[in-house]
Amino acid sequence: MQELSAGEAWEKAVDESDTNLNKEDINILLMLSKMLGQTDLEGQVSQIEITRRVFRQTNKRGTEMKKIKTKNYTVDLDLL
Repeated sequence: MQELSAGEAWEKAVDESDTNLNKEDINILLMLSKMLGQTDLEGQVSQIEITRRVFRQTNKRGTEMKKIKTKNYTVDLDLL
């Protein structure tokens, strides 16, 4: 059995997962893999919190883009 570091195991799990995550989300998870096992527990918890903040920001941007695109689509329908 091959032994992997925490980061390598995380990266492998992300790569092998069948999800609906977009490329940006996958890259965020892979960034976290670089930090796992490199620091103490407190450092790893800190990295997870940073990752959560990044996900919140990307989610917020996605929600804003959805609103803009939906609004533009609605306006275009009104022109018909």
